[in-house]
Order: sequence, then C-alpha cells, then structure tokens
Amino acid sequence: MLFPVQQNQIILKDCVSLYVHIPFCKKKCAYCDFFSVPCQNGVPDEYISAVLAEIAFRKKIHRITSWHTVYIGGGTPSLLSPAQLERLCTQILAMSKKNPAEFTVEMNPDDVSAQILSTAQNSGVDRLSLGVQSLNDSALRTVSRRCSRKTTLDALELVKKKWNGRLSLDAIAGLPNQNATEFLSSLAEIVSFSPEHISLYSLMVEENTPLFRSIESGRIFFDSDEADSQWILGRDFLKSNGFLQYEVSNFAKPHAESLHNSVYWHLQDYVGAGSGATGSLYGKTGIRWTNTDTIERYTSFWLSDEISAEKIPCETETLSPEIQESEFLMMGFRLLSGINEAEFRKRFGKNLFERLGAENGIFSNWIKRGNARIYTKCVNGKDETIFALTENGILFLNSFLESIL
Repeated sequence: MLFPVQQNQIILKDCVSLYVHIPFCKKKCAYCDFFSVPCQNGVPDEYISAVLAEIAFRKKIHRITSWHTVYIGGGTPSLLSPAQLERLCTQILAMSKKNPAEFTVEMNPDDVSAQILSTAQNSGVDRLSLGVQSLNDSALRTVSRRCSRKTTLDALELVKKKWNGRLSLDAIAGLPNQNATEFLSSLAEIVSFSPEHISLYSLMVEENTPLFRSIESGRIFFDSDEADSQWILGRDFLKSNGFLQYEVSNFAKPHAESLHNSVYWHLQDYVGAGSGATGSLYGKTGIRWTNTDTIERYTSFWLSDEISAEKIPCETETLSPEIQESEFLMMGFRLLSGINEAEFRKRFGKNLFERLGAENGIFSNWIKRGNARIYTKCVNGKDETIFALTENGILFLNSFLESIL
C-alpha cells in the first residue's frame, strides 16, 4: 500500500545529499535482491525526465539549495546512453548552488567505454564505482554475472588510461566455485589497478533469489563459514596494502572514504529519487519515503500535470526520536571510528555512558573481552569521547546491536 506525503510532513532543509536510482539491468545477478527490472533496449528517456521532475519538486518543497553529495546507483546506471548521463548529471548540478563534495556513478565493467567515461567526467562526475566482484570466470558464471574476467580486465585497463577521478571497486568473498587462493589472487589483481577505495563484502545469500534456490536444491554448494573466512583473509590483505577499514565492508586509502555513504552511516539527510528509491530527512520528527517500484506508475505521475505532495506514489514513515536513536546506534557502530558521545547527547538529549552500560553493563562487558573501546579524539580543538567496536568486535556487530537495542 502506498501512503502520500502530507504537507505537515514536509521538512525544510538547505544542503542535503541526493541518491538517484536507475532500476534497470540487462541481466540480474543470481545473488541480487535489490529492486531492478530487465532492460534490453536501453533506459527510456521518459524515465530520466521523470527522475529530474521528482528531484526538482523535492528540492522545491524542502527548500534545498545545494547537494552535499550525489550518488547515481542501481540497477545499472551505466546502461544510460552518454546523452542521457550528460543530461541527468548536468541538470542535477544546475539545481545546486555549489558543486557537490562528491559525485559518484556506478558502472558495470561490461558497459565501460571511452565515451561513457569521458561523458561522466565532463558532466561533473568525480568518482566511479565499478562492480568487479571477482576476476574468476568460474565464480562469475555460477552467480550469473554478465561480465567475464576478460571484459572486466579490459574495462579496468580503460579506466586506468582514461579516468582521472577517484575509483572505487567492489569485491565479494565466498562466491561459489572460488576457493580462498583464487579469491586472494583476484583481490590482488583488483588492487593492482590502484583504486582509492574498495568495498569488500562477504556473500549474503538472500531468500527469493535464484542463488538461494540453487543452494537450497543442492545444485550449488555454498559454505557461509568459508565466505567469512575468505572475507577476513581479504581484510588482512587490504590492510597490508595500505587500505584502512573504516566501516564494516569498506576500505579506503587515507582521505578517500566514501562521503556519500558516510551520510547514511551518520544519519544525515538525503533525498532519494527514482522508482524504488528511499529518502530520509531527519529532525525532531523526521520522515522517510520509498517510491513506488512500479516504474510505469512512477513515470506517469512525475510526467503528469497534477504533481502534488499529497499524491506522490510512495510509502512514508514518520521517524520518531526513538526510531532515529536506534538507527543512529545501528549505523554509527558500523564505523570503526565509532560514535561521538557529545553528538549523541546533542541529538537525543541522553547520556551515552548510561545508554550503553559503559561502567557496569553491556558495553563494559564488550570492553573486557577486547571487542569494544572508549577513546578520546580531538574534534575542532576539543577532546571528545568516542564509543567504538574494535576490529575484532565489529565481526560480531549484529550480536552487539541485538544486545543494546
């Protein structure tokens, strides 16, 4: 069921981040449970027009003046034609009084060309996120990736020659038909292309995916313990090659952390535009919306002459202080840097020492086991108290969160 945005839910903001969803794929990977639809003939121009109309409308009603960061994700944004990508990017930038601190576009290696790289660069994009996942053909075939080792290596070589911005690459540990030695060899090759940022995931087998059904039926073998073991090997390899783990699944060279994803982890404001996209604006009472995932309904609404806040086809949720507090803890403890006690107190009016049981409770027990720590950090010339999980403790993040929430 879809619930309209009410006028009393409109929150006024200034500078927020923007996420744009391109929910089209030539072929869906067997492990993917994100919203996307098959698309063999390119992204419809009407969809781009609808997205731009939504962005302009939400910018107007929330009185947004600038985009802090921009992220175009999917789906497969690299299915956009160069003309569509240029139109989308340049019009997004035209709606901002100042340039975003970071502008990212996701691409599939199969779609990388000199033209699309040049268009992205000339249209204001300064960060490329490339979904490599693996350079092992057997593993790629098993999970129905449409790119091969060769096409991915060709894409990485082209990026190395033509791309002047920042580069982030994705890799997955524990893919079926990829042992630990093959995984590390693949990761080493990925690192050899000098990305500033790597997202390293341990394969999660989600229900209602083709991979889940294949594993359940016994056609494909998957060992979750092996996946976790490979991930730890990958983490240690990345650390030994100068990457800093700053979040559960994210590693970066110094000062190359993802600014856009940090918006999510710090519970900061972002607009989500596109079919299936989610946006969140926080405050004493915040709002969250998730747009309809019926692309035809989404497009027809935003291209109609009867656009109003009350009729937007989306589900909405009121974010109470209690919900925001829980999410702040859930997201903040994903970060190795942890949660600033003063920020928590300012935002929620509570003492984090008492909330977490830091003296004689849950957090103190995690400290005793070496899985958590409290440390002091200088922020704007002032010493601040920080609560964080250790490198070992973050491996048990879900257990920790269950205990405090």
